[in-house]
Amino acid sequence: MSKPPLFFIIAIGLIVVFASFRFVQQRREKAENDSAPQQQKSVMVSNKREKPLNPRRSRQQQVTPAGTAMRYEVSFKPQTGGLEMRFRLDEQQYNALTVGDRGVLRYQGSRFLDFTPEVAR
Repeated sequence: MSKPPLFFIIAIGLIVVFASFRFVQQRREKAENDSAPQQQKSVMVSNKREKPLNPRRSRQQQVTPAGTAMRYEVSFKPQTGGLEMRFRLDEQQYNALTVGDRGVLRYQGSRFLDFTPEVAR
Protein backbone atom coordinates (compact mmCIF):
# COMPACT_ATOMS: atom_id res chain seq x y z
CA MET A 1 0.00 0.00 0.00
CA SER A 2 1.19 3.45 -0.76
CA LYS A 3 1.31 6.31 1.73
CA PRO A 4 -1.42 8.96 1.60
CA PRO A 5 -0.33 12.13 -0.17
CA LEU A 6 1.33 14.76 1.99
CA PHE A 7 -1.30 17.34 0.97
CA PHE A 8 -4.09 15.14 2.36
CA ILE A 9 -2.30 14.74 5.71
CA ILE A 10 -1.68 18.50 5.96
CA ALA A 11 -5.32 19.27 5.13
CA ILE A 12 -6.61 16.89 7.82
CA GLY A 13 -4.13 18.36 10.31
CA LEU A 14 -5.29 21.93 9.57
CA ILE A 15 -8.94 20.93 9.97
CA VAL A 16 -8.20 19.37 13.36
CA VAL A 17 -6.19 22.42 14.50
CA PHE A 18 -8.89 24.93 13.45
CA ALA A 19 -11.70 22.85 14.97
CA SER A 20 -9.78 22.55 18.24
CA PHE A 21 -9.09 26.29 18.27
CA ARG A 22 -12.79 27.11 17.75
CA PHE A 23 -13.84 24.65 20.47
CA VAL A 24 -11.40 26.17 22.98
CA GLN A 25 -12.52 29.69 22.01
CA GLN A 26 -16.19 28.82 22.62
CA ARG A 27 -15.42 27.19 25.97
CA ARG A 28 -13.39 30.24 27.07
CA GLU A 29 -16.22 32.63 26.09
CA LYS A 30 -18.76 30.52 27.99
CA ALA A 31 -16.53 30.47 31.09
CA GLU A 32 -16.00 34.25 30.89
CA ASN A 33 -19.76 34.83 30.60
CA ASP A 34 -20.47 32.50 33.52
CA SER A 35 -17.97 34.31 35.75
CA ALA A 36 -18.97 37.85 34.69
CA PRO A 37 -21.32 39.79 36.97
CA GLN A 38 -24.86 40.43 35.79
CA GLN A 39 -25.25 44.03 34.70
CA GLN A 40 -28.17 46.18 33.73
CA LYS A 41 -28.40 49.40 31.75
CA SER A 42 -31.11 51.74 30.65
CA VAL A 43 -31.09 51.38 26.86
CA MET A 44 -32.97 51.92 23.63
CA VAL A 45 -33.34 49.27 20.92
CA SER A 46 -31.41 50.85 18.06
CA ASN A 47 -31.34 48.11 15.42
CA LYS A 48 -32.75 44.66 14.69
CA ARG A 49 -31.27 42.30 12.17
CA GLU A 50 -32.18 38.81 11.08
CA LYS A 51 -30.14 36.91 8.61
CA PRO A 52 -30.47 33.41 7.24
CA LEU A 53 -27.99 30.82 8.38
CA ASN A 54 -27.00 28.99 5.27
CA PRO A 55 -24.32 26.34 5.55
CA ARG A 56 -24.78 25.31 1.91
CA ARG A 57 -22.64 26.33 -1.01
CA SER A 58 -24.03 28.60 -3.71
CA ARG A 59 -24.39 25.76 -6.23
CA GLN A 60 -26.56 23.79 -3.79
CA GLN A 61 -28.79 26.86 -3.29
CA GLN A 62 -29.57 26.93 -7.00
CA VAL A 63 -30.95 23.41 -6.83
CA THR A 64 -32.75 23.70 -3.50
CA PRO A 65 -33.60 27.01 -1.79
CA ALA A 66 -32.08 27.86 1.57
CA GLY A 67 -33.62 26.55 4.77
CA THR A 68 -35.47 28.55 7.37
CA ALA A 69 -32.74 28.68 10.02
CA MET A 70 -32.17 32.31 11.02
CA ARG A 71 -29.80 34.26 13.25
CA TYR A 72 -31.34 37.14 15.20
CA GLU A 73 -29.27 40.11 16.40
CA VAL A 74 -30.39 43.22 18.24
CA SER A 75 -28.35 46.35 18.97
CA PHE A 76 -28.95 48.41 22.10
CA LYS A 77 -27.81 52.01 22.60
CA PRO A 78 -27.31 53.14 26.22
CA GLN A 79 -29.56 56.11 27.05
CA THR A 80 -26.74 57.77 28.99
CA GLY A 81 -24.44 57.55 25.96
CA GLY A 82 -21.73 55.10 25.15
CA LEU A 83 -21.06 52.32 22.70
CA GLU A 84 -23.79 50.25 21.14
CA MET A 85 -24.06 46.68 22.40
CA ARG A 86 -25.06 43.82 20.09
CA PHE A 87 -26.50 40.50 21.25
CA ARG A 88 -27.80 37.35 19.60
CA LEU A 89 -31.32 36.46 20.67
CA ASP A 90 -33.71 33.63 20.02
CA GLU A 91 -36.70 34.21 17.72
CA GLN A 92 -39.24 34.80 20.50
CA GLN A 93 -37.09 37.42 22.25
CA TYR A 94 -36.30 39.07 18.90
CA ASN A 95 -39.97 39.36 17.88
CA ALA A 96 -40.90 40.90 21.25
CA LEU A 97 -38.66 43.93 20.58
CA THR A 98 -39.27 46.93 18.34
CA VAL A 99 -36.70 49.47 17.20
CA GLY A 100 -37.10 52.53 19.42
CA ASP A 101 -38.24 50.58 22.52
CA ARG A 102 -36.72 51.91 25.73
CA GLY A 103 -36.16 49.89 28.85
CA VAL A 104 -33.70 48.02 31.03
CA LEU A 105 -31.30 45.53 29.49
CA ARG A 106 -29.84 42.77 31.67
CA TYR A 107 -26.75 40.98 30.39
CA GLN A 108 -23.86 38.89 31.65
CA GLY A 109 -20.62 39.33 29.75
CA SER A 110 -21.60 38.97 26.10
CA ARG A 111 -24.73 36.96 26.94
CA PHE A 112 -28.18 38.56 26.67
CA LEU A 113 -30.39 37.79 29.67
CA ASP A 114 -33.54 39.89 29.19
CA PHE A 115 -35.03 43.25 28.28
CA THR A 116 -37.76 44.89 30.37
CA PRO A 117 -39.53 47.67 28.44
CA GLU A 118 -40.45 50.94 30.14
CA VAL A 119 -44.12 51.34 30.92
CA ALA A 120 -45.69 53.99 28.67
CA ARG A 121 -47.04 56.95 30.61
